[in-house]
Amino acid sequence: MHARVGNVPNANQSHPAPGMDALAHTAVLALGSNLGESETTLEQAAADLVHLSAGAVRLVGASGLYVTEPVGGPADQPDYINAILEVRTILDPYALLALCQQVEAHHHRVRLVRWGPRTLDIDVISYDDLVSDDPVLTLPHPRAHERAFVLVPWEQANPQAVIPSRDAATGEQTRHLVADLARRVRAADERAGVNAVRFMRDMNLPKNLFDSGAESEGV
Repeated sequence: MHARVGNVPNANQSHPAPGMDALAHTAVLALGSNLGESETTLEQAAADLVHLSAGAVRLVGASGLYVTEPVGGPADQPDYINAILEVRTILDPYALLALCQQVEAHHHRVRLVRWGPRTLDIDVISYDDLVSDDPVLTLPHPRAHERAFVLVPWEQANPQAVIPSRDAATGEQTRHLVADLARRVRAADERAGVNAVRFMRDMNLPKNLFDSGAESEGV
């Protein structure tokens, strides 16, 4: 798919009625939680994304659940449970972001402290090959390429996944294998003597959440 560089498509544009043939866009979502029943929350959030969108979002891949050390934010907060979902959708990026925030609110997410503990966090990591500097929704997520809690589950969900980027000097768009980036962050953790991302278990997700042609890694 050719990349679109610049502004994210208008969230107010009309869409055809949801249907499997209309789910033309692929997006990657990162889920995290470190308050409450985090494992159940992530699994329920995956279902909510499908059900609250009235079929405008379907899963095509899911990682397992990973225990990860907090990055930034207040000291002494609990470890996170993280996962990655790959979805197909009819929604444009802004509408997908709004859906993610709706699901967060459904699980009582509040934003009091940056990078602080939360019941649920859902980030849009990538959307097709779109590269955008829009501060409302920067794509790909500006720190995705360096975060082990994104890269390691993402590699499990889709070992062939790529993440686009734009060269700051030339403006040219490039693509990087997520597996290569994941190996790099794991090697850095090994050199530092830490195990910041640990596989916990597969996600327990009903098959009816998935595109009928999808095969999920973590289910």
